[in-house]
Amino acid sequence: MDHDTDSRIDFGSIAVAICVAAYTAIMLAYLAQYDLGLSATQTRHLSMAAALFLALPVALDLLRAGAGNAR
Repeated sequence: MDHDTDSRIDFGSIAVAICVAAYTAIMLAYLAQYDLGLSATQTRHLSMAAALFLALPVALDLLRAGAGNAR
């Protein structure tokens, strides 16, 4: 493979990844509400806290490296 084929965006893979992520989110919400007994508000608050803690290291690494020097 040459460099041109490595840098192309595969829209099919992106679409599949988005669909899998959405399906996983739906299944986790169902599990939280019906099996664990959490309300929709509790599920929403927990998911926002989890997203914050998962995105924080990525954002800090981007700020530390600078936008132009990101890997």
